[in-house]
Amino acid sequence: MPEKILAEALACDLIIHAGDIVSSRTLENLVSLRPVEAVRGNMDFPEVASKLPLSRVLRVGKWRVGITHGHEGRGVDTPDRALNMFPRGEVHCVVFGHSHVQLREEREGVLMFNPGSPVAGRGGLGNSYGILEISDTLDARIVRLERDRS
Repeated sequence: MPEKILAEALACDLIIHAGDIVSSRTLENLVSLRPVEAVRGNMDFPEVASKLPLSRVLRVGKWRVGITHGHEGRGVDTPDRALNMFPRGEVHCVVFGHSHVQLREEREGVLMFNPGSPVAGRGGLGNSYGILEISDTLDARIVRLERDRS
């Protein structure tokens, strides 16, 4: 896990993980930093996957945030599958992963947010993570990680 993410996590109220945690050790490391809300991904080892749901909805103030990995469900691509995991009108935002491709866009009035991956970014955009800012407003931003030059 890149050090920048660990430092950022300490400044946050909650860590949201959209799957592919892979090992129990990674989950334990995250939980040692801050509270964690996570879902299972298609690459998680059985001991992790068995502890995590396929999707969940968090209520933060007036906002409802759906979390899913995006590898299951109906749809032509990962964002479609992620959005379709939740009944229409149930969530204001969907945080998802699977494709490892950064995305921040609105679909059907829902903020769709894929922060990419801190270690296996795809789509030529490099590695990244995301910040979900929740107060009177709901917003999300992608933070790109510098490539290690060593």
